[in-house]
Amino acid sequence: MNLFLKMCNLKPTILRRSIVWLPMLLLCSIGYGQESLLLQDAIRFALEKNYDVQAASILEQQANNLNTVGEAGLLPQVVLDAGMQKTNLSLEQSLSDGRTIENDGAASTLYNASVGFQWTLFDGLAMFARKGRLSSLSEEARLSLKLQMEITVQQVIAAYFMVRVEEENLKAVEALLQVDSIRVTFAELRLETGNGNKPALLQAKLEKHLHLAQQLTRLSALEEQRENLNILLGRDPSLYFTTPDSIVISDITLEKEAQNNDLRIKLANQQQQTSMHWLKESKGALWPTLAFVADYSFNRTENEAGFLLKNQNKGPGFGFNFRWALFDGFRSGNAVQHARLGLKLSEQNLSEARLLRLEEERKQWRDFIRSKELLKLEEESKLMAEENLMIELERLKLGLSTSLEILEAQRYYQEAVSRLALARFQAKISEVGVLRLNGKLIQ
Repeated sequence: MNLFLKMCNLKPTILRRSIVWLPMLLLCSIGYGQESLLLQDAIRFALEKNYDVQAASILEQQANNLNTVGEAGLLPQVVLDAGMQKTNLSLEQSLSDGRTIENDGAASTLYNASVGFQWTLFDGLAMFARKGRLSSLSEEARLSLKLQMEITVQQVIAAYFMVRVEEENLKAVEALLQVDSIRVTFAELRLETGNGNKPALLQAKLEKHLHLAQQLTRLSALEEQRENLNILLGRDPSLYFTTPDSIVISDITLEKEAQNNDLRIKLANQQQQTSMHWLKESKGALWPTLAFVADYSFNRTENEAGFLLKNQNKGPGFGFNFRWALFDGFRSGNAVQHARLGLKLSEQNLSEARLLRLEEERKQWRDFIRSKELLKLEEESKLMAEENLMIELERLKLGLSTSLEILEAQRYYQEAVSRLALARFQAKISEVGVLRLNGKLIQ
């Protein structure tokens, strides 16, 4: 039950004086209530507009564009060449019969065109390994995108409920301000009737000012958390919103068989597959290459002087090209060795990912169980602190409570509310971690 509703049992005169400041708070709340942001909407906005997700999506598109048989070298190449060359030369020729031919500015024109066709038939199976590597890189990009989406969802959930924590802390301070207003009202009434003293009134006002300062601090913290969430959602940081979804902890279990669905392990395994294809592709350079070639060419030459005034030839041709690099400065061998080391590194990364998974399973489940136990304890503490504060208010009404007792009750209540909000937040974060390990954070 709201603490302010419980205060309604106080005298009407006291209430009239103690809630003078409430219209301003209500007016402020109405003025800023521009958007009620649900958690599912926040996640949807993030997956659509988050900058990291968009970057990962672009990288996936690039990998998909490269994953073609043409990029792998499995398709033939067709090349069209054409040209024309014109020259003006001074000609001077002495013939064997004694004649002399001279011609200044004799033009010579050369036309040529050809269509070439080349298809690599064998290259040590490197082109097939290259296609496998491109497909593996495409799958890596897909898994990286999904992993980035998973990370972003975790970040959004944490940021969303951190806003919720700050809202709860702000409400706790506002509840204390209500108590301060009642204290000030009682102190003023007792001073007017001669049953009180000025120091008691000043003490009550000082406590109210202290909580007003805390309210401003909490407002700044709340605005900062809203800005952080807006940035994650790819929105204007100044957009105002409220978080209506409360923190609810579900009863879940850690599924051991879900290890095969862990995106980090899947990505490490796919990187190992890429390294295997890379090694096969590197070994292909040690073998000879055989290519089928064919072309159709046209050549025409026109001269204004000389023995040959016109020459033209055209027609098809075909054949095979065989090439084997017997020595290339050890580059091919070094490339194979480098690929072997890359494969070994990827195998180590996969083993490490599996070990980290086992460690994270133990840690996340332990944190989840203990955070639920802590949450239950803090819920009980908050109820006791709230009841204690209400009792002190009743004793204040009867003139039996001192300022120090009220101050202590307020402090206990504020700390209990803050600890409860933080315990709920930590329990939710632990629950999200378990959901990620189960592979159910994103579908």
